[in-house]
Amino acid sequence: MITIPAKDGYPLVGQLYASPKTTAKNKVLIINSATAVSQKLYHHYASYMAVHGYDVITYDYRGIADSRPKKLRGFQTSFMDWGDKDFSGVISYTKKEFPNRKILVMGHSIGGTIIGMTKKNTEIEGIINIGAQTAYYKDWNKKQRRKIYFLWHILLPWITNIVGYFPGKKLGMLEDVPKGVIQQWHNRRKHTDMKKQLENNGIELFYNAYQSKLLTLGIEDDPIGTEPAIQRVHELFEASNKQLEIIKLEDISIDKIGHFGFFSRKFKDSLWNKTLQWFDAI
Repeated sequence: MITIPAKDGYPLVGQLYASPKTTAKNKVLIINSATAVSQKLYHHYASYMAVHGYDVITYDYRGIADSRPKKLRGFQTSFMDWGDKDFSGVISYTKKEFPNRKILVMGHSIGGTIIGMTKKNTEIEGIINIGAQTAYYKDWNKKQRRKIYFLWHILLPWITNIVGYFPGKKLGMLEDVPKGVIQQWHNRRKHTDMKKQLENNGIELFYNAYQSKLLTLGIEDDPIGTEPAIQRVHELFEASNKQLEIIKLEDISIDKIGHFGFFSRKFKDSLWNKTLQWFDAI
């Protein structure tokens, strides 16, 4: 484990997967996690990329998993902190520890969305976003929309207001999540334009600053990261050299992937290899 100081000094717990000297490619890959998951979800993918020549850094956002304080009730944070403070700090740490190396990013779900919340994204040379979306509920899969809406916008806020944070681990629903994150997610539900909503609240965003390569990947059966959902984040990176692709289940002879399945080891020779080749080309 490593400790990475956020921009404001908050200690983030991370993990470094060092590449063997024999395969090193002079590149560092940062993995930005989804909202309520531990960095451990990405262990096998990070190990795979390390074997293939990348030094890889995973980390937990403040308030999540190993980066949470002992007492989560009353702990103040939001998605903006994850992007502006935490991810900014990880980029600075990477530049310091791995000077003169290309910085690449894999952003999963909110991990892709927060890339536009730091001005330091100009130091990144390639991004792959998977299922990155803005939490607008009408973008979700129609068949599962009511169920997801009930979970995210009725049950989670209700429990969070009672407990003071969302006790995901006790409920068997991923990690505990700070109240501010749940509130910000909940406030996103009816706004089609995330950028406009945040900027109207005085928040500065930096999507237009990023001018390097971007690959936005969607999964055909992802009920949250649908094509309309990921298109919203994709379009925010107006100045990037970008492409968007939807992964079809039949193309890899699989019945189900969903929002989290991409990081299963069964995809190392298909989906993982696809991302490896893309990063290799940078």
